[in-house]
Amino acid sequence: MTLTIHKEEDTQRQLLLTVEVAEERVAKAMRQTAKKLAKDFRIPGFRQGKAPYQVIVNRVGRDALRGETIDEIVPAIFEETMADVDEDEVYGRPELTDMELEPLVLKFTIPLRPTVKLGDYRVLRQDVEPVVITDEAVEEALEQIRGKHQTLETVDRAAEAGDMVTLSGMGKLAAEEVEAVEAADEAEAQDEEGEGETAVPAERVIFAEEQIDLVMDATKVYPDTPFVENVLGLSAGEQTTFSFTFPDDYNDEELAGKEATFDVTVLNVQSRELPELNDELAQQEGDYETLEDLRTETQDNLLRAAESQAKQDLVDDMTDKLLEEAEIVYPPAAVEMELDDMIETFKTQARYSGWEWDDYLQMQGMSEDILRDGFRDSAVTRLQRGLVIRELVLAEKIKVQMEDVDAIIEERISKFESEDLRNSMRQYYESSGFDSISGEVLHEKLFERIKAIFEGAAPDLADPENEDEASEEEE
Repeated sequence: MTLTIHKEEDTQRQLLLTVEVAEERVAKAMRQTAKKLAKDFRIPGFRQGKAPYQVIVNRVGRDALRGETIDEIVPAIFEETMADVDEDEVYGRPELTDMELEPLVLKFTIPLRPTVKLGDYRVLRQDVEPVVITDEAVEEALEQIRGKHQTLETVDRAAEAGDMVTLSGMGKLAAEEVEAVEAADEAEAQDEEGEGETAVPAERVIFAEEQIDLVMDATKVYPDTPFVENVLGLSAGEQTTFSFTFPDDYNDEELAGKEATFDVTVLNVQSRELPELNDELAQQEGDYETLEDLRTETQDNLLRAAESQAKQDLVDDMTDKLLEEAEIVYPPAAVEMELDDMIETFKTQARYSGWEWDDYLQMQGMSEDILRDGFRDSAVTRLQRGLVIRELVLAEKIKVQMEDVDAIIEERISKFESEDLRNSMRQYYESSGFDSISGEVLHEKLFERIKAIFEGAAPDLADPENEDEASEEEE
């Protein structure tokens, strides 16, 4: 037996493997490596490729030969080692964390699947309020439709409330003192070590536009702040710099209570004329005959959106309650994987906004490592929330059935008159769109089960009649 493997699981769901490699295996591999190297050397007195082992050792050096040999045999040793590990338990990429060259000892760290133990969530209760769309909400939506059909005219005057103003400029948040102190301490520590990044972002950009059209409505543009007030009264070509502090209860938590400074230039001022809210506008908006048709469709759309948000809010409420009692253990690699996903999403958003990634980071005054560290707390939160919800799905035996997915596919393709088009769309949904639809089904079933739990009406899981006979489970 050429490998001796010691296994130990730490407290962070990591399998620590210590692999001792028999010296005879290394020695045999060194001879094979030497034989291959011999083909690369012309050594006087020997045909090419026929030099004895010791001659090759003397030529390249024993340490160099051993090092190259180890590089070659580690992958095979790793494969043999992993053969004794349950693949279903592996969560992420194993890592070679340490190595002793002589005798050869390899240490691998293998992330294992997180474990979650939920509390007694079945006793949780919460009122589930019905979703109601007010007349005011419908009227506000209709006003937005009026805005889509507005008529604009450039005017040679100062901006007034309700005008469309084209701006360029930048807005920044000043760094908080505590952040600056922590960053300075970190930079000082890194300087003492002689390594690491010392650049500390002093400001965060929240507004960077070369040209943006904004309606001068103080309830819509940075509401509850004097942003619009500072732009009103300016004409095209005029510039202004102003600062204000966002309210503590501002709707964006990242801005709440923060001081911001804006430097903007007015590029253009246009008056807006809105059409009458009548049948003619409804016909311009879409396939509607009357304003009442448009109003009804608008209300239905608002209701669907509100119901969707209410369902997500209920899932979030349950997640919060589960986290209070859950015991969660996960490997550090799980957080890194979450961070990888977040950074990739951020990169995609930057590209969609027309930014090259390096340019965006430069504008923000930070590196990807600094950004990654800034996301770490959010990554931990997102990971934990995802883990408890996944465990709830498993505990409640919530499963996705093929007939549920098929029903949604058939509903979506039924609006197409062409049979060929229906068949094409069916193929699309059954391949590329299958995971998305399965996710929708799972989310809907999850909501219904959470609602039932909160209302004290959840089915008895011990009763076989209440268990889905599913052909596919979302895990």
